[in-house]
Amino acid sequence: MEKYEWGSVTVNFFDYIKYNLFNIRTPELVEKMRMEEYSDRISKQKYDFVDLKTKALTVTCAKFIFEMYKVIGPLLAPLKEEFIVKDGKQFSYYLIEFSFSSEIKEIYSTLNRDYMLAKIQEGNNPNSVFNEVKNNFVQFKKYISGESGKEINLTFNILKDFAQLSNFDFFLFLRAFCPSFVDGAYSSNPQFKPSSNMQIVDDLVKLDYAVSSIVIRKELLSALNVFQQYLGVPAMPEKNIKSFLARVKYLQTPNLLHDIIVYLLKDFTYKCTVSPSNVNIFVNYITDFTNNLKKDMDSIVADIKSSKIAGMRNKMFSGIEILKLSNVNEEKNEQLEKFDCPIFTCVEPLQYIKTFIIEMFDIDYKDPLNDMFLGAEFVHKDRNSLGLDAFYILNDAREVIQKFDTTLSPESENFKRLKGWIISKNKANANRDLIETMVNKIDAEGNKIILSVYNAVIDLTTIVKNILEDCANGTKVEISNANKIQYLPKFNLDIAKHMLNDFDNFIALMKNFVR
Repeated sequence: MEKYEWGSVTVNFFDYIKYNLFNIRTPELVEKMRMEEYSDRISKQKYDFVDLKTKALTVTCAKFIFEMYKVIGPLLAPLKEEFIVKDGKQFSYYLIEFSFSSEIKEIYSTLNRDYMLAKIQEGNNPNSVFNEVKNNFVQFKKYISGESGKEINLTFNILKDFAQLSNFDFFLFLRAFCPSFVDGAYSSNPQFKPSSNMQIVDDLVKLDYAVSSIVIRKELLSALNVFQQYLGVPAMPEKNIKSFLARVKYLQTPNLLHDIIVYLLKDFTYKCTVSPSNVNIFVNYITDFTNNLKKDMDSIVADIKSSKIAGMRNKMFSGIEILKLSNVNEEKNEQLEKFDCPIFTCVEPLQYIKTFIIEMFDIDYKDPLNDMFLGAEFVHKDRNSLGLDAFYILNDAREVIQKFDTTLSPESENFKRLKGWIISKNKANANRDLIETMVNKIDAEGNKIILSVYNAVIDLTTIVKNILEDCANGTKVEISNANKIQYLPKFNLDIAKHMLNDFDNFIALMKNFVR
């Protein structure tokens, strides 16, 4: 039977006649003739990557890839780490900040917590400092949104596309040609042999995608230099990079790898589709910068408030130990914070109220106030009722707080449920909504107590101040018997003045917590 050469594959004469003269198109014949077409195209390629007789990848192919590996090998792991694993975020920040002019660097140096704190500690008003920083941030955003931003985005996206090369495992590919090949042996002289291992065809698919993703342009050389500077490694010689890119360009020859892959896999549906990177790195940068700046400002405000509260607390309770709650306390909050759960905001103010009631009100002011209400003749009865209501709120506060605290006692159902919900990180995550609902419900009850006591102290303060003025001026604004009230057995003007001083301090402290 006569045969014809088609590429480097012999074609059965009758198959040729059937296909070309009689237009017969059986699936088997179509596949055979298409394979011969691919074989013919592959035989005309510059480098003989495939042995068409054995369908093995050749030593020439291995050496070609090894020459690429010798150049790019040291960058593969960093490229994969930065762009594939971390999605380039950290490098994008470096790229942006690397481009700053001296003027922008000066503005940038003001956009942080240390700068703001230093200015505040110099005596500047915090709001003025925040406004200065916000104005600087506006200028900063204008700069990085300008023309220089386009060039930086281009550099990033070129490198992100180039990093697809790190998904091709040079080492495993080359080891298929030389089992003793050592990863990272760039200066070795491996003895390659042809390989018909079908696994390396899958590797070729990754190589096809990688080289198809790379955009070869002059900016790529400078982008690679910036990346090596970022890594802190010496720049590769330009001639080496150019040699590498020449090989990439060859592999980008239309249908070169495609034809080889289709031929070896017999998969005519194979197609390499790439999606060029088009990331605007400034979007994430500005978003993160904005959030971090806000967090810095919020933390400074919180620190100032905390310092202010500490000063007020020390003034209010000088020499007095702050009394803790047994169950709804700081320890519970620490446990909740450990699992990233909401906390009880009522804990700190309730501690101050408990201390105020037990260590001050009950000891120094309950009896004098009781004496005052028994002896005073109020001009308006509703004022007497208002004052007594406030008095009884403070009188009952110790018991109310104690009852509230049992909400989370070890014997309570709330405690048992909460403990079950946050016994592990996974459980806490799964039960976050349940935990938040319980914490918010209990916290709301605690804050009701805080507001009630706060308003009661304000009402009593107003009444006592009015009584003092009536006593001093002989008026009858609050009471009609000022001449008698100041001489009661347990209530007098000196006690009233001390009381007002403590009440004013209490109100000033609690203003920081009332919601």
